[in-house]
Amino acid sequence: MQSLNFWPLRPRQKGETQADPLFQRAIVPPRGRSLTTIRVPNSREVRKVASRRLRRIELASSRKQRPWRLFALVFMGLSATYGLWSGGQVQKLYEQAENGVGAMAVAAGLGAQRIVLEGQRHASDAEIAGALGANSNTILLGFDTAAAKERLEQVPWVKHAQVMRLLPSTLKVVIEERTPFAIWQNKGKTYVVDSEGAVLAPAVPDAYPALPIVVGEGAAKNASELFATLDMFSNLDEQLLAAIRVGDRRWNLKLISGLDVMLPDDNIGQALTALTDLDDRRGILNRNIASVDLRLGDRVTVRLHEAPRIPAGGPPSQDPELPTASTSAAPPKGST
Repeated sequence: MQSLNFWPLRPRQKGETQADPLFQRAIVPPRGRSLTTIRVPNSREVRKVASRRLRRIELASSRKQRPWRLFALVFMGLSATYGLWSGGQVQKLYEQAENGVGAMAVAAGLGAQRIVLEGQRHASDAEIAGALGANSNTILLGFDTAAAKERLEQVPWVKHAQVMRLLPSTLKVVIEERTPFAIWQNKGKTYVVDSEGAVLAPAVPDAYPALPIVVGEGAAKNASELFATLDMFSNLDEQLLAAIRVGDRRWNLKLISGLDVMLPDDNIGQALTALTDLDDRRGILNRNIASVDLRLGDRVTVRLHEAPRIPAGGPPSQDPELPTASTSAAPPKGST
């Protein structure tokens, strides 16, 4: 343990009063050494130090609480947004803002004030307007022409469509309509179809008297191929009443005279050529014949109408040269 040297006290001079014994017993450092002075801070400095420490504590506490505060704010924001959305308030606010902007644009002359339509013949105005989806309150700058084109081409009569914006206030629509090709009868209903078999509209009686009639399942989509072949046989084409699709694989032709011509599954042109040659030589299309069967490539079979009752004057004359399904070309025995 370090010892301390005490220096003798200075004797009191004349006139000095007795001081505090503590100060009288002061320690005097050795020569060449100084005693460390301890400075006691005043009250203002103490308050400053305490204030700084308090701020450090508050800052550290706020840093620890900051993530939780952020999470709480985010959670509250999401909850409020979900409440507005589920109640339809967000959609209402958006629609109000959109309507307000739209009204300003229309007032500025950017609305669809004029619609120009070209190529319309059969499609109704209501069908075109409904598919176009534009009116006087439509803003041309925000109008989706591609979507309008797709909607227009869903109209049965419209084959192709083109939609153009002519700023500031004109919308131009050009359509290409399908061409009526035939009247299709199927399952008790009648339709107008084009050459591709697309149904255009229900057929109104006597609305399309010049169109041919096709009947049966698959008749609409296969009619164009059949009539392309019949175009080469004008005599048959002029006498045709209807073309009947059988089993969606072949055709029967019903002529105005009532004659039925049964065509094969394929090689229709070859079969019709044989029928035309037979008609040129024997005129079978104008005779009392019920049907002509061309389904077999090596022969032509005809069937006569059922024999009528024999009148009093005797049996009617028959042509022994026409073969049928039940007779041959040779005259029956005993005939004259």
